[in-house]
Amino acid sequence: MTRETDYLSLGEQFEENGKYYKAERLYKKALDLKSKTVDPMSSELVPYLYNLGMVQAALDKTTDAYRNLGKVIAILLKEHGEDFADIKEIRGVLNSLTESQELVANA
Repeated sequence: MTRETDYLSLGEQFEENGKYYKAERLYKKALDLKSKTVDPMSSELVPYLYNLGMVQAALDKTTDAYRNLGKVIAILLKEHGEDFADIKEIRGVLNSLTESQELVANA
């Protein structure tokens, strides 16, 4: 196992136990390490960006979640096209974040 995958796996364990801030920190470290070894649009970044974006969504870090999940969508669109199921799932998450923000803004 590589160092970045170690951080990714450990982050997943923290996330599963509801320790989102620790998971976020580990996901950021994993992404930073992986980003140094691959192209910025490499599909190898998808699990790193996805996990980071999802935990940021759970932490209500909407801007960060949009940025990272948006990168996932861009990579997946390049690789698979618009009808790919994962793209639809991520767009649903982003739509939910938008709706939540609108509810808070209108409260």
